[in-house]
Amino acid sequence: MPELPEVETMVRGLRPVLEGSRLAAVRVLDARLLSGCSADSLAAAVAGAVVEQVCRRGKWVVLILSAGAGLIVIQPRMTGGFWLTPPPRPDHVRLIFELRGRRHPIWFCDTRRLGRVTWFPDPSAAERAFARSHGPDALQIGLDDLAARLARTTRAIKPALMDQKVLAGIGNIYADEILFEAQIHPSRPAATLRPTQIAAIHRAISAVLWRAIAAEGSSFDAGYRTVLGLEGGFLASNNLYGREGQPCRRCGLAIRKTRIPGLIGRPTYVCTRCQRPPRSVSGRSGRIGGVALD
Repeated sequence: MPELPEVETMVRGLRPVLEGSRLAAVRVLDARLLSGCSADSLAAAVAGAVVEQVCRRGKWVVLILSAGAGLIVIQPRMTGGFWLTPPPRPDHVRLIFELRGRRHPIWFCDTRRLGRVTWFPDPSAAERAFARSHGPDALQIGLDDLAARLARTTRAIKPALMDQKVLAGIGNIYADEILFEAQIHPSRPAATLRPTQIAAIHRAISAVLWRAIAAEGSSFDAGYRTVLGLEGGFLASNNLYGREGQPCRRCGLAIRKTRIPGLIGRPTYVCTRCQRPPRSVSGRSGRIGGVALD
């Protein structure tokens, strides 16, 4: 699933082409992706508008249009992404942006058809929608705000970091990397963290996400590619994800793969030497946080 670094990479790839361009047409090939608007109403609202800004809010791509044309918000979700070159699977194209003066359109593809496209009449309407489902952006949240939000939950720290209403943009891969960087076990209850540990997490959020953005995100399967069809490079140097049984880059202990309550179907990778389990966990039981190891 595209997380903040992947969506930021999409936005950076789209800006040189979209910003300042005029939309000749927006063609919806799969109306199932639309939320709160129809294909006809979307096309009518934005035709001829200039894309003034391409930006990101959490895991959303936001196209801010010229006065009166509103905003288009695209949520890539599990398998959505943009292509500036002809996509290898034309049958997965769901939305096409045609630009005046540009030979090739911009394609939005979504293999599993889980993405969402919404049109908002003005920035305040979009901001209200974001506030209903998102906390502060992970790259903008302050230390005191993060501490207050974590103090209010009884969940383990990993699912708390992945809760978009706590802070927006972090998913499974980067939650593991952030907690490794901060040397915090993923099953540690968020509300029990000391101020120094929360400060370490806050620093790690910025460090890990910016490194991933520099690498243009993570491609662990065919689901994510940059707008030019290239793989993201972060997993060539990451510390945990997909490295079960391999030595920890910090201490040499084998990385372990486990499961954390509240994250059904999502693996968690951990170094139990660098990220010591909570005291209630018995090392002899072969369990971490009360959950059997894979």
